[in-house]
Formats: sequence, C-alpha cells, structure tokens
Amino acid sequence: MNRNKVLLLAMLLSLALACNITQTPNGGATPNVGSTLNTPPVGSTPNAPPVPTSVPSDPVSIRAGLASLNTYTLVIESNFSGPTQADYSQTHFEIKKSTDLDATSTHYVITRSSEGDSEPSTTDSYSYTIGDAKCSGSDEDGWDYTETTLQQTEIQELFGEMMDIVPLNDAPTFVGSETMNGIMTNHFTFRVSGLGLQSAAEVTANQGDYWLAQDGQYIVKYFLVTETLDTTTQTTLHMEVLIDLTSINQPVDIAFPAGCVP
Repeated sequence: MNRNKVLLLAMLLSLALACNITQTPNGGATPNVGSTLNTPPVGSTPNAPPVPTSVPSDPVSIRAGLASLNTYTLVIESNFSGPTQADYSQTHFEIKKSTDLDATSTHYVITRSSEGDSEPSTTDSYSYTIGDAKCSGSDEDGWDYTETTLQQTEIQELFGEMMDIVPLNDAPTFVGSETMNGIMTNHFTFRVSGLGLQSAAEVTANQGDYWLAQDGQYIVKYFLVTETLDTTTQTTLHMEVLIDLTSINQPVDIAFPAGCVP
C-alpha cells in the first residue's frame, strides 16, 4: 500500500473517531513538524527477552476501546518518507473527549512535500463539539459555529462504525506487564510478516510494540516502524505510526474558543 493510501486511511480513521466518539455510550500557523516518532516508546524494555505466553494479545477495536472510557486524550501520528528526501508526509491528530461534559475537541495537522515542490503544504485545523453545538476553524481564519441535528448524528455514527479498525499486530510476543500512561498494561512486540517479499526490497527496519490495558484490552500505546531499501535504485521507503492514549479517565478541559459564538 503506497503512502497516499495509508495517509488517506489515517485521515478517515481519525475523522471517523472525531465525528463518532461524541455519541458513544458510557488552516492556522505552520506547526513544528519535526517527527516525534523516532525515539523508542517510553516504558519499553528492549533488553528484556520476549517469552511465549498465553496472555491475551488481541486488542479490541479503537472505537470500542474509546467507548469504554469516560475521558481521554488520543494522539495518532504517522510519518512517511521516500523515495527521495523531498518526499514525505506527516500527520498529527489529537482528540480529547469528556463524557461528563458531552464534549470533544479535535486538532489535526497534515504536512506533505514532494520532489519539485517549492515548499511543504500544511493543513492545520481545530474542531470542538459540545452537546449539539460544533465549532471549527482557527483564531487566524475565524470560527464556524453550527448545530448538529439527530439525522446528522445518525450518519456520523454509521460512518464511525464503518471505519473502525484494529491496528496490525502480526504474531505478537509477550514482553511483560508494565505501567503505561498510568494504566497497567501487557506489552507485546511483533514484526510485519511478509514485508519485502513482493517488492524484493531489503528490509532495514521492522519493529512493532503495543501495550494493552489489562482491564479492557484496549490499546494504550502502539508504535510501528518499517523501512525497506530497493538495492537496485537505492531508494528507501520509511514509515512510522504512533497511537498514544493518555489522560485516561482523568479530568479533561474542553471549551469553545473565545471567538466561537452562535
């Protein structure tokens, strides 16, 4: 799957979550686009040898996991680069949810560059939903206030169900029990099976880690890095994906910006 398709899927997933999680039961300034995905995930134990185990390793879907929580902050990041140094795309989605406030905020930044572009293109947008009211935009470009009807909510829920996913986790191996983001979790590692077989490219990186909540089997943190090298053309394709769930059932402050009025 090429990076444009993967980026589109990431966008659709995040938009589905942003549209739908408010209903689940009990362009601004250019940001700093430096990747935060190159550092090893906090809490990992690279020196601990993985051991076979009967510990449950299958996560529930992202949407089902979020629906079980009262409050949270969810970050989904991706970083794709290659085949040239000028070709890259970076995405950052941050979703905050409070069931008590019946409120959700979403912030997404998408930065893309291709060989021949004079400069990268960046999309930076915010969206807030409190009850049936919604506000989207930015302080720089202005805010758009709308109210959601029950008909719109119904379609949003349907779209969220259609786009619900479980991230890739091929033949995982149990590492150990760890505290991640304040939650007791089980840590697993995995490698993407079959990587490089179809393209005959050399695999220079293939490492996945994820942490499942011991109570609920939802993903608390997920990190995957892959890289392949075409030895004929000497081109490299690099991919990093991060899912990070924090502020789990902790107070989350969500309010409309000052410039957002009916």
